[in-house]
Amino acid sequence: MNKKLHHYDGHRQRLRERFLKTGIEGLADYEVVELILTLAIPRSDVKKPAKELIRQFGDLKGILDAPHEELGAVDGLKMWDMR
Repeated sequence: MNKKLHHYDGHRQRLRERFLKTGIEGLADYEVVELILTLAIPRSDVKKPAKELIRQFGDLKGILDAPHEELGAVDGLKMWDMR
């Protein structure tokens, strides 16, 4: 029985492998955030929240400096307690 694969199947693994191969320079800004989010959010799509975080806060420093309330308001992160 063949299980149909989706384009996102294995995405996290491919992202990690590319990071290990190319370093942070080989990733787009949102992909760096996405890689970090994969460590905290298991089994959930983190690409959309990562892109939204970059859109709202500009870069990784902006995200790290953002108030917890604003981070928690980002779609896809609402379920996580940011304190």
